Amino acid sequence: MNVFRLLALFVSQLYSSAVNKRNLLTLPINFCINFSPVFIWLFIFKNAGVIPAGIRPNIHNKLAFLSDLYMFGDYWHELVKQYGEGARVASVVSFFTSSLFAIVFLICIPLCIWYYIYYKKKVSYNVIDWYDHIFHRRSDGVASHFRPTKPRVILPFLFPFFTYVMLNVDHLFASQDESNFTKSKDLLAWFSYVLLHLLAPIFTAVYLYVFQPPGTLKCFSFALGLQNIAGVFSHLLIPMAPPWFIHMYGVKDTEHLNYDTEGYAAGLTRVDSHLGTHLNSKGFHKSPIVFGAVPSLHSAIAIQCFLFLITRATTTKANGLTVTPQQQQLSQPAPDDSPTPTDEGCPSDGKDVDVESFELEDMLLTTSNDMSDSFISSTAPQSVLSTKWLFVFNKALLPRGLVTAFIILQWWSTMYLDHHFRYDLFVGMCYAITSFLIINTFILQPRVLKPWCDIRMGKVHDERNEGRTLGMRVFQNTKMEWFFDPLA
Repeated sequence: MNVFRLLALFVSQLYSSAVNKRNLLTLPINFCINFSPVFIWLFIFKNAGVIPAGIRPNIHNKLAFLSDLYMFGDYWHELVKQYGEGARVASVVSFFTSSLFAIVFLICIPLCIWYYIYYKKKVSYNVIDWYDHIFHRRSDGVASHFRPTKPRVILPFLFPFFTYVMLNVDHLFASQDESNFTKSKDLLAWFSYVLLHLLAPIFTAVYLYVFQPPGTLKCFSFALGLQNIAGVFSHLLIPMAPPWFIHMYGVKDTEHLNYDTEGYAAGLTRVDSHLGTHLNSKGFHKSPIVFGAVPSLHSAIAIQCFLFLITRATTTKANGLTVTPQQQQLSQPAPDDSPTPTDEGCPSDGKDVDVESFELEDMLLTTSNDMSDSFISSTAPQSVLSTKWLFVFNKALLPRGLVTAFIILQWWSTMYLDHHFRYDLFVGMCYAITSFLIINTFILQPRVLKPWCDIRMGKVHDERNEGRTLGMRVFQNTKMEWFFDPLA
């Protein structure tokens, strides 16, 4: 009986925390609004087939193929296979052009932009994560000094280069030779390309909803929708042939280069053979956009999950494992002469701010003895957990490790199944980054994280209990609340 009573209490607490003083009838409306960009993308994609072929643009059969080889290198001698021995010199030249592309466009230019932002314009905060000094403070609870050379500051500029390297590594294991195909690889690729493609955004959404400030999930949905809408319009306006088309008909084929050509499941047909079904073949056979190769939305969706989990998964869980004197000070009422919090470390308009000497204690102390609205560290447990969990929580290894492995697996599976070139996947990454930067700069940082930080600092009264994540609300005033607190 106690078990059922406990379960009933948990369900009741979960319900009240999810509704959070709102009307239950408005939840479906809010859900539809928050995910409206995703719904719009799905609507456009599903109805793309009704567009008359006569008014649709010409299909490019060579653009993605040649771009892939000259941007990433002709490792499998595809030029020779398609154009004959006369293309062997061009195959060698592809390694020079791909190296030039990586050095100039993926290393030099991004580092020049990084240098201009932080050393010429002298921006003194992380332009990707304005509240980096709050969410990623040191294990002793003190905000670390800002340095442009910090990994969290400089590595985002080199992410396209890391994508380039990893795509080539995956490419080495995705040869289209029959000797490379095995049942275990086929099933693994299907699991990633089909199942994880659908489940990863859902898992990411759940994590953001439970562990991150209210509004973060909405930003994730808008970023997904924006990139996918842009992607499907690119498919319609600049249709390009996928790799399976090149391998099936040849780069010089024009007979099948039309909108009457039906979709093909490519490597997934082997999975149908293994499983004794025709689901994949029939599904791709009815695809409304057969020549929607660039950008790869499989890559874009995976990258968007990666960006939100990498930037929002905090590295402060160690503060919940050992309570330091600084943290104990933060949870106590401030003395009368303590400094009043300012906006120095929390840019609201994208302008330069000075956080060089900005410490978390100075930001959180208030002149009021009433600390009911300033619970920045009040959720930290007063006990020490096993040290084997310390590194896992402190570095947020679980969400970061899983999403990184998912990207690598997803890229490999799309190439192994012959659905996308490296070029398609790289362009998908560009779409995801662009969408993320737009949503992050104009919505997530100023309209979600800034108000949330203001509440947690005690500068704004928390009238609607928005200073807690869903997990914190469910386990409020329990020993588990700290686990769901990004600032614990």
